[in-house]
Amino acid sequence: MLQSMREGAQSVWAKIIIALIVISFAIFGLETLSLSGTGTSAAEVNGDEISLLELDYAIQQQRQVMSERFGDQIEPSMLDDDLLRPAALESLIQRRLLNDYASELALAASPRAIGRIITSDPNFLIDGVFDPEYYRQVLATQGLSPEQYRLDRERTDRLIQLDSAIGADFITNSERSAAANIVVERRDIRYLEVPKDSLVVADDVSDEAVEIYYRDNPALFQRDEEVRVDYVVLTPQDFEAPVDMSIVGAELERAESEFDAKAEAEIAHILLTQGSDEAAVDFDSRVSAAAARIADGDDFVALAQELSDDIGSAAIGGDLGFTDGTVFPDAMEEAIANLTVGQVSDPVETDAGIHFILLKQRSAPAQPDNEVLRAEIIASLRQAESERALLLVVDELRDAVFSLPTLTEAAEQLGLETATSAFFSEASGAGLFAEPSLRQAAFAPDVLEDRNSSEVIELSESRFVAMQINDYRPAGAKPLVDVKTDVIAQLRATAEQDALEALRASVNARLSVGETLEAIAQAEGLEWQVELAATRKNTLLDPAILNTAFAFPAEDTQSVGAVPLGGDAFALVQLARVTEGDIATLTTGETEAFIEELARFQTQLVYEEFMADLRRNGNVIVR
Repeated sequence: MLQSMREGAQSVWAKIIIALIVISFAIFGLETLSLSGTGTSAAEVNGDEISLLELDYAIQQQRQVMSERFGDQIEPSMLDDDLLRPAALESLIQRRLLNDYASELALAASPRAIGRIITSDPNFLIDGVFDPEYYRQVLATQGLSPEQYRLDRERTDRLIQLDSAIGADFITNSERSAAANIVVERRDIRYLEVPKDSLVVADDVSDEAVEIYYRDNPALFQRDEEVRVDYVVLTPQDFEAPVDMSIVGAELERAESEFDAKAEAEIAHILLTQGSDEAAVDFDSRVSAAAARIADGDDFVALAQELSDDIGSAAIGGDLGFTDGTVFPDAMEEAIANLTVGQVSDPVETDAGIHFILLKQRSAPAQPDNEVLRAEIIASLRQAESERALLLVVDELRDAVFSLPTLTEAAEQLGLETATSAFFSEASGAGLFAEPSLRQAAFAPDVLEDRNSSEVIELSESRFVAMQINDYRPAGAKPLVDVKTDVIAQLRATAEQDALEALRASVNARLSVGETLEAIAQAEGLEWQVELAATRKNTLLDPAILNTAFAFPAEDTQSVGAVPLGGDAFALVQLARVTEGDIATLTTGETEAFIEELARFQTQLVYEEFMADLRRNGNVIVR
């Protein structure tokens, strides 16, 4: 709990600062605070929960991808959590279902293959060569360790294998020919654009018509039961206060006195392990051969990739990162301490096997500038004090909402401010109450029926909320006054559609007695247009016109269809001629593109059905 609040800098200085602050808090009895909460998971897939933190991270990733892809062109509202949450959650659910199925099939990722993928990834190359240090730096900017990234790559590789199996279908010649008949088909299309103001529609909608429509269509104006709540929100930012500079000075002195500038060694190794069916003499021979090649000056990175049995590090030249003398087994640390930069150790035996260790470099953390250290101390103290104050008030609020009859009294007793929400249902809400856990709490019997204050609920972003019902609206019809604008808009849209339908019927009647579309257009003061040999992928026509034209039966070249174009216009559409599709009419490039697109489409259909089947047979619970 509150892990995200406690995550800080990972430097040596930061660890010293945090340790000192923790010691000082122990004096004040921080252990007496109750850290329990009522946070919940976002979903559960086959018994495995998707945490709210996981969902938050997925939303952040989705936001980052969209920001990088669209830049300043995307509206900020499109990056709102409420809009991104459904797709992010569905992605997590599908990934869990696929990973479960991959486990059932015993799919496994080859460690060596993963190593090759990582070392050939352009994101980790400098001048075309894999650089282990640059690799770690890139991962660090994403908040990942090499181990975490390798595990994620292994999972991704399993999903790629599964995806290949799902999409491993083929298209027969008859299927290809039938698809070509549809996709490559060409149609000549005539159409008239009809301005909205040319339709005969009454300007005003009477109150009587509004009331009749409202009375005759009650199902259109129903709402779920809704509540409005009074609530209190607590965040660390509410408790930020100036830091006592005398404490900063004392902490600075203590941090400097605690600082231990241990040298760090960056190493790589070659690990040789004796196989279960390998004779001791054969293993000794392998060790001797490796030692000889090292002595001859063979490239250590190449040797590690060729000889090392440590699959995880072999792919990156045996690189093990840094140690301050406490990371590896004692035998290894003793050997490392006695090496000079560029030197390779004699064989070192540990429980893992025989190691040849290369010392790549030694470094000691530089003494930071006092101002930098002071700023880190101030930030850490401010964060720690605000979190401590927050948790104290959270505990007091838990007691108050339990013992006092109303949330307002509890808030007044603690000097907190309450706010009142808009109405929301259990299924949907806006702003703070877009959070499902809050809506579930508001509609719990203890809160909704008994009118008790809720427990203090911890949200995923270090926010705590308590609430009490302010007002309740049962399910039923929305008042006419609330929907009158919508009713008027619907009646106007219906009148316009009726007028358009009347115009379409009139045009069809005139076409049936021999008039041409051109003559009708001229008589009505409209301009007719034509698009020849249009395919379903035509980008020049309005999609509504194109879809209407391709919805006509091939033999219906006499009647017209009516379609809204959006904005202030409609269209009357006529199919003039149909040319059947034939894959033989395509160029080589067009044929290849068509086959690739058909394969993608078929794979997508198979994938969607496969995912639907996994969901039907799995146990997916969305909170």
